[in-house]
Amino acid sequence: MKIIAIVICLSMSFGVGMPFSYAESNYTPPEQSKEELYQDIFVSLLMPHIEKAVDNYYKDFLTESPTVYPYFVDVLTAERIQGYRSFDFLVKLKVVPVVGPHIGVGIDHLTFRIGGTGTVEMTKFQHIKTFELPAHWKRIMKYR
Repeated sequence: MKIIAIVICLSMSFGVGMPFSYAESNYTPPEQSKEELYQDIFVSLLMPHIEKAVDNYYKDFLTESPTVYPYFVDVLTAERIQGYRSFDFLVKLKVVPVVGPHIGVGIDHLTFRIGGTGTVEMTKFQHIKTFELPAHWKRIMKYR
């Protein structure tokens, strides 16, 4: 888990002219940049926490757990909570869980607090939007 803190520091330090905190909504790093590479590593390390949070939310609505693919996760904001060179981070992600052949079930915002020792705590789960499932997938809905 210590690697998560290291990856965050590295990915944030490679942004050209970017301050110690980046909070640009829908920001996409340049293709094949080191920033994109580190962001992808970072999201990959968070995937078990993301999947657990998504499973916990959707279990009340679906009989089948949705899948979250790393390429359907966007970093909305990332900041150092206690200022420059501190190792306590708050990261907000946009997640689009899917079922079957990439059928989106919704949009969710997950906020994680990540400590320098590798601790990861979800501080907020916000369901933003529910997508209508196609007729042949309505069978997995608990409430029709």
